[in-house]
Amino acid sequence: MNDIEFLIDSIGDTVKVNDVESKVLITHSNVTRQEERYIHTIAAVKQGDLITYENEKYLVITETVTKRTNKYKALIRHCNYSLEYPGESRQELLLDKNGKPMYDRYGDEIYVTVEGKPITVHTIIENSSFAINGVQLMVGINQIIVTVQNNKDNSAKLKVNSTFNVMDNKWKVLNVDKSQKGLLIITCEKTV
Repeated sequence: MNDIEFLIDSIGDTVKVNDVESKVLITHSNVTRQEERYIHTIAAVKQGDLITYENEKYLVITETVTKRTNKYKALIRHCNYSLEYPGESRQELLLDKNGKPMYDRYGDEIYVTVEGKPITVHTIIENSSFAINGVQLMVGINQIIVTVQNNKDNSAKLKVNSTFNVMDNKWKVLNVDKSQKGLLIITCEKTV
């Protein structure tokens, strides 16, 4: 075991990386408007990974391609908002208290619509400007930049012209930038 592994094992924090427990070292970064920290790991973390640390969600916002002194190091930023989408709805056969199918007056089976568990999307939302890897993105009045993990669900739900509610307003997706591997950087405009 090298010194870094010993340090992480001895005084590291247990976090979840994409819902999988991992032992890591979390250190402070410079003081900024957003809560940012460095994550030091033995196993690779990727830009866009969702970190759960002290019951809060963070996104890895920098690339970590190679090790630095026997460890990976990345910057994580606190997810300051969450979006919630309804889960997938499905049709289920209506059963009586004995578990037998119920029928309507015509003898047809009765089906009911059941809503699935809601999908929560942890996001970083900025309303003036936002920087990732030194690139500053500017937005106009009544616009926000929403940064989320690039995964199948988020790509399907957050498309151009889709809408969502957050911060007591309805927002319309104007643009989806996929240039930062692992992240979706979405420009949105307030709608009425």
